[in-house]
Amino acid sequence: MGDGVVQPEALDPAGTASPRRGAGTAALLVVVIALSMQVGSAVAVRVIDSVGIVEALWLRTAIAAFVLAALRPRSLRIPPRGKRLPVAGLTVALLAMNLSFYGAISHAPVGLVVAIEFLGPLAVAVLGTRRPVDVVWIVLAGAGVALLAGPSSSVSGLGLGLSLAAAACWAAYLLLAKRAVRDMDPLSVTTLMLAGSAALLTPVLFVSGVQLAGHAAAVALGAMVAVLSSAFPYFLELVALRLVRASTYGVLLSIEPAAAAVAGFLILSQRLSPLEIGAMVAVMVAAAGASWTSGAGRELEVPTA
Repeated sequence: MGDGVVQPEALDPAGTASPRRGAGTAALLVVVIALSMQVGSAVAVRVIDSVGIVEALWLRTAIAAFVLAALRPRSLRIPPRGKRLPVAGLTVALLAMNLSFYGAISHAPVGLVVAIEFLGPLAVAVLGTRRPVDVVWIVLAGAGVALLAGPSSSVSGLGLGLSLAAAACWAAYLLLAKRAVRDMDPLSVTTLMLAGSAALLTPVLFVSGVQLAGHAAAVALGAMVAVLSSAFPYFLELVALRLVRASTYGVLLSIEPAAAAVAGFLILSQRLSPLEIGAMVAVMVAAAGASWTSGAGRELEVPTA
């Protein structure tokens, strides 16, 4: 998912919707969410090529925060004192995750980066469990990443390292979110995270030299990324999670690496070898399996960002 998107095995949806009634609609929504997110990731590569990683991420976070704040102005209210530290920690985790992800997609195909990044939520899904089946998912995911780290892969050493860093940050993000959103509106947390990320990036933006002037096309694409990767999928996700169990939603969302591969091929002409596709499928199956077997027993609700 790459950009701070929810990992559903950590979610606790309403749980009262009929699976039969909502499964078809939810499946369609998840496909739209995945395509929206990963088209946004592929377009982000274009923005990065034009203005750089920091500028591209600042555009995304600042514009997305503006859009969400415009939809609900009170979501920008500063939380009570006891809740500020968790939100601040979540903001730093989100920023680190997105910086790592944007760095990774600059050095490796988008689909493969998203596949490797799924190790983060997969680790959270099996954290502390003693089910034998979880060993299967861990081994399967490890085998997939090992193939992607091999000499025949198009993932560079730097791209692999940044992808793994993004995975670790995603895992930290999910664990921190458990506390941050326990007593807060997820939309408020998301808006504050995005605004906070943009604020943290602003000094870096000026120190490194603002490269946005004269790049109107890149700014327009950055606005598109903000909508495709943050605001739009957040709304659809809220709808989808009311239709099916979190574990079912997690299985459906495991198509994201495939959606990223398709977006990378169509927008960036990124072609994957059969070995790379096999490795990506292995991680997808592991993520889906871990999400399903973890069930809907987790009480954590994680905001999209």
